[in-house]
Order: sequence, then structure tokens, then C-alpha cells
Amino acid sequence: MSHLKNDVQLINRINAGDESAFGKLYRLHQNRVRAIVRRYVQDCDEAEDLMQIVFMRVFQGLRLFRGESAFTTWLTRIAFNVGRSHLRSQQSRQNGMATVAQQMPEPLPLATPEDHMMKRERRRLLTQGLGTLPKAQRRAMWLRYMKDLSYREIVQEMQVPLGTVKIWLYRGRHQLKRELEKRA
Repeated sequence: MSHLKNDVQLINRINAGDESAFGKLYRLHQNRVRAIVRRYVQDCDEAEDLMQIVFMRVFQGLRLFRGESAFTTWLTRIAFNVGRSHLRSQQSRQNGMATVAQQMPEPLPLATPEDHMMKRERRRLLTQGLGTLPKAQRRAMWLRYMKDLSYREIVQEMQVPLGTVKIWLYRGRHQLKRELEKRA
């Protein structure tokens, strides 16, 4: 209970203009936030960047914190939202299979023969790129991006731990990106 009381006292001090209180709040909760954002990124530097974003949002929103839930609940929600948002934006920026697939719009009904050829060529490059991946990575990539399965569904389908699936997908995306860049 003293942790909750301490949070409320620090928040009141921060809202009253005591900048040192935010440093104390940061130190109290940095491990919690780090653990949450590390679920979304493997790189330590990237995790630290996400932590800074979380605490920046906390600082900016602290005056709006109503105290209807524990501060740690509110903080945790912000950290999860930042992590998910980062993951979504990172996935959309990836030059891996997802991006290639997104860049293959369905031809319009009046598409030219040239449009059809371009689409076929992109699919051929994508299929060839997939063929260069090790079997497990290729299957994980296929399940994720062609069959649109969730990570949990891939874990069940392939009977491997979640961490293994994440590694295979990460490596697969990067290797596929390199292959496609070579062929482009």
C-alpha cells in the first residue's frame, strides 16, 4: 500500500511543479516499463527509446490522470500501447514480405497487360525469395504473411516456443529483404 501512497504523493508533487519528483517516479517504475517494452523489441537501445516515449507520455498526461485506477495500471496501459503502436508501425515499414505483399495491389478491372506483368513479376520475386529461406523460416513466414495467422496460431501449428517463432520471422523478414534488394 505504501507504493500506491508514494505514487500519489509523487504525482501531486509533479503536478505542483517539483521536477525532481518525476525522476523519482521514473526510477520507481523504470524496470516495469522496461520489461513491458522488451516484449515488443529485442534491441536494448530500441527498448530504451520506447521507455523514453512511455515516460514522455506519462509526463504529458499526468495532469489528466484521474486516479480511478492505480498509477501502475495507467502506466502499464501506456507502455503496452506504446509497444503495440511501435510494433505496428515497424511492421508497416518493414521491407520484408508484408511490404512487398502490400505493394502488390489488385489490378483494376481495366488494368493494362503491363500491370498484370508487373504483378506477376513481383509475385515471382517474392516466391523466389521465400525459396531461399531455411525451411522453418519459410514456413513461419508463409503462415504469418500468406495465411495471416497470429503468433499464437503459428506456435500451435509448428509446435515450437513463441520466442523461436519470433526469431524465425525476424530473420526471415531480414533475409527476404536482402534477397529482394539483390534481385531488384
